Amino acid sequence: MAGSRRHDVLRRLARSVRAEGRVVALTGLVRVGQDSDVAAYLDDDAPLVRAVARDTARRLGIDAREHYRTATGAAEPALGAIAGLAETGSASDALLLRRLLTHSRARIRAQAVRSLRLLEAIVAPEVLPLLRDSSPAVVREVTTALRPVAGTLPPSLLWQLLGDARVELRRSGYRLLRGRSVDVQLRAALILTHDRDPRLAERGKADVTRLARDGARTTWRRTPPPELSVTAVQHGELTAMAARAAAAIGEVTSRMLTTWLADARRGP
Repeated sequence: MAGSRRHDVLRRLARSVRAEGRVVALTGLVRVGQDSDVAAYLDDDAPLVRAVARDTARRLGIDAREHYRTATGAAEPALGAIAGLAETGSASDALLLRRLLTHSRARIRAQAVRSLRLLEAIVAPEVLPLLRDSSPAVVREVTTALRPVAGTLPPSLLWQLLGDARVELRRSGYRLLRGRSVDVQLRAALILTHDRDPRLAERGKADVTRLARDGARTTWRRTPPPELSVTAVQHGELTAMAARAAAAIGEVTSRMLTTWLADARRGP
């Protein structure tokens, strides 16, 4: 199309629902000198399309960062504009994104959280309320953003999430608990083995199996097993939980887990 100078066809292809098609069409428009058409795609949903548009905008003297700042400040900003600000901006642009955390559209809230994370401008107290957002997508983005600081979050909140009726909140609580101490990871995984969501239950079983194998004392182990440092009360609770989960985790894993817990009781 570029060789035949069919600009109208290229413009039509640039509206394709497939990002790959838009990229190829925009590249063709660049080759035939239609830079202004290409620069109009600065707010596209696809990262590669935005990159092509930004390169063209630079040649036209358009400041893409300022464009994204203006677009993000609109009442109904495009998702691509919010993402573009994260790609070109800095932590100094976080204020524009934070005001979107309470936007009525869930997709905008989710994109705002994602962009703040990419700019390394997440402030935990500001996004914590969104852990119970009505949108699973927002919950997922907030969980990802908070994982690096999961150790600073209130443990009671994370256990509440793990016991919530909503599956996305249980998943969130589990993801945030996995970064804590070995005993917390084991307790959370044992709880998850009984989850009514099959995928979460399988995740819990897999993690209990991994922890039990890591905790098993074997002659070939080059690294020491993870330390299970618990009080007598906590040990009794974990032992009871392991017994209740025996049917779910299987005989082999149950035996390894029982041995590990017994060793932890006796100490090194």
